[in-house]
Amino acid sequence: MLRLILGRLALAVPVLVCVSIVAFVLLRLAPGDPAQLQAGLNATPETIEALRHEMALDQPLPVQYLAWAGRVLQGDLGVSYSTRQPVTVLIGQRLPITAQIAVTALLLIVVIGMPLGILSALHKDRAMDQTVRVVSLFGISVPNFVIGILLVLVFGWYFPGIMPYEGFVSLRDDPLGSLKTTALPALALALAQVGIVARLTRSSMLEVVNQEYITAARAFGVSERELIWRDALRNALLPVLTILGIITGFLLGGSVVVESVFGIAGLGRLLVESFASRDYPVTIGVMLFIAFVFVLVNLVVDVLYGVVNPRIRSGYESGQG
Repeated sequence: MLRLILGRLALAVPVLVCVSIVAFVLLRLAPGDPAQLQAGLNATPETIEALRHEMALDQPLPVQYLAWAGRVLQGDLGVSYSTRQPVTVLIGQRLPITAQIAVTALLLIVVIGMPLGILSALHKDRAMDQTVRVVSLFGISVPNFVIGILLVLVFGWYFPGIMPYEGFVSLRDDPLGSLKTTALPALALALAQVGIVARLTRSSMLEVVNQEYITAARAFGVSERELIWRDALRNALLPVLTILGIITGFLLGGSVVVESVFGIAGLGRLLVESFASRDYPVTIGVMLFIAFVFVLVNLVVDVLYGVVNPRIRSGYESGQG
């Protein structure tokens, strides 16, 4: 298992380097001059040029990247052009908000999506199966920002006062109020992914229960409950774990739109605001952090493979994984 972790960490390095290069170049090619935006419309060319020099924007692009990468290796993501605060501080301030919403959404996805998929597989072609498939298709088809707007409309216009539909309360300040302000944005993030997880769980369960070893176990008199919940579900979980790892990373990206809909100042809102103001250090810092989360989550998923399926763990330990 240690060999697996070290191997995945080694592969993560070139991935993060490629992400940083692409993000760095694309940001520099995007229209808009950060120095002009910071100096104002009435600034003189001399003032703008001085500001560009201060931001090191007058240097060649490779020189800018190498200087920035050198600071990143030392744990310094730079300083925001707008607020003059370190990027790590800004990310640290916004991350708990986005993390709370993303974790709540992930819990909803697991708690709702997987049981629906299992029920659908166990009642194939019956009313339960048809209902789950229709609901899943609806969730997949509707974008999360549309779901967010509908939730704001329902709880802000038709049923006001039941659930807060804007803003965010810290868990430290008011635990119950924090859960209330988390519920709707987490639900908007989760609904589309619930459909994906339910459909994948269903197809994976159907594939497993038709395997020969399941048929043989039934012939030997193994109870249906033990067969489904111990043997079939364990093997059916592997592709579901893969998609959950991908979804976890996308929850951070999806928060960009959802946080704007619900007026929440999280990491996604920070990314939108920094890009609008061409605050390069903050924008690329947030993008690099999200890429790091993707890599970390996929590492965790690889480790969970070995926990769920002992045969895969044996392959890892023998050097075949």
